[in-house]
Amino acid sequence: MLCIVAEYQRLKQPSILRACRLTTQKFLYFVVFVAASLRGAYFTTPEVLQPGWASTLMSAYYPLLMTCASLVVCLWAEIFHLRDIRWEKSQFLSKSFLGFVAFNVFLYSLFGAEVFSSLIISNRQKYAHIFNGCYAALLLIVVVFFLIYGVEVFFKLRGAFVYDQIGTGIRHDDHVVNASQLHQSRIGLLSQAIMLIVIVGFLTSETLGSLWKKKVPVYSRNWHDIVFRIAEIGVAIWFPCCLWNSMAPEQLWILNPRKLLSRQIDPSIPTTSTEKRSFCAEEGQSFLTKKDCWICYDSDKTEPLIQPCKCTGDVSSVHHECLRRWLVESCSKSDAVLQCKVCGSPYEIERTKKLDWEKGFTIQHWAKTIILITLMCVTGACAWVIIQLYVDPIIRILTAGTAVLIGYVCIKLLGENTVVAYQRAKVSSINIVTNVDPTPTPSTSSDAIKLQTICEEVGCK
Repeated sequence: MLCIVAEYQRLKQPSILRACRLTTQKFLYFVVFVAASLRGAYFTTPEVLQPGWASTLMSAYYPLLMTCASLVVCLWAEIFHLRDIRWEKSQFLSKSFLGFVAFNVFLYSLFGAEVFSSLIISNRQKYAHIFNGCYAALLLIVVVFFLIYGVEVFFKLRGAFVYDQIGTGIRHDDHVVNASQLHQSRIGLLSQAIMLIVIVGFLTSETLGSLWKKKVPVYSRNWHDIVFRIAEIGVAIWFPCCLWNSMAPEQLWILNPRKLLSRQIDPSIPTTSTEKRSFCAEEGQSFLTKKDCWICYDSDKTEPLIQPCKCTGDVSSVHHECLRRWLVESCSKSDAVLQCKVCGSPYEIERTKKLDWEKGFTIQHWAKTIILITLMCVTGACAWVIIQLYVDPIIRILTAGTAVLIGYVCIKLLGENTVVAYQRAKVSSINIVTNVDPTPTPSTSSDAIKLQTICEEVGCK
């Protein structure tokens, strides 16, 4: 629902059908929700009330998780192989759709065979090891491709999403890598791969359980099951954690690896001839003195005006502090490239290692943080009191589930609030470089002569 509402609000012509169209993010959210619901229904339903086929709900968890993992693999495969596709737009698979469907048809056919076996064979132990072995083999295949494309995209930075302006090759020197986003992506990739490998190992051990379970003590088997279930929960939680920003999926590394690359212009690199300004330094300065800042329009300010982009006319001149303050307010909730909203040219900026924490962590930030932490503590305390007072398992489960949801939302808001504060501090510490070329050209000289002639004629009149 959050994805649908966010997409509906972003549409220029809002339409419910367009907002509800299938996207990768929505599909992953839905499948993970179904997997968690099936596992929760199995553990909360008393065994007396469970039908004969309910035992297969335990196994239904694995096909759903493999569906999510295979979808991510197909998405990364398209990102690696295909060019000229805007991955920052919400969409679903294109070229790899048939492969994704074929794999999942085979996967759910296997699960259907297990459900059918549960209806004709009452003792699940006779066939469970066969299906566990099949799930382990399929999951191992998914993990192998998950690591292959994950390493190529997020470790080696290879793929069609990285190419130079000519399109003839891949040169990492032409791109500025977002180190923070890159390390976060690598940690997320490795954590999921490790948990999937752990599940493969545990499914294999369940397949060969008749060879070792009776030889180890009950205490060791219990720890085996606990670690197994924790890994299963971790794999399921990984997807909503990576899809954290439901309002802006184009900011997510799992859906848009282009976030690993920053297109900020390095001031130390000399600009090309196409990026040079058309005014000389003297004429540009005299032109700026006749213009007003398009943000504050305060002509009494003594601060000099700059031309940070390729805009002309009334929006070409701005005070440095005004522009930086405007960037802090407009770009604090996004990690996008700092660029002009009118002409689209990126600003030339100089970043400093020292962040302006005072402008980032404001009074409003601390107030929101205190409110969210207080709400989390109060929710946990109330849930503990209710669980202690009531013995009914349904009330306890509902209370614990509600507390977990409230805690999850609070942690999400707390994380977003902290990220916004960090972005504000980072943008507040930048220095915007003006983009005026000091070298006059023949065209600018002729323009200066024409301008001087016009001024003389006006003065004479």
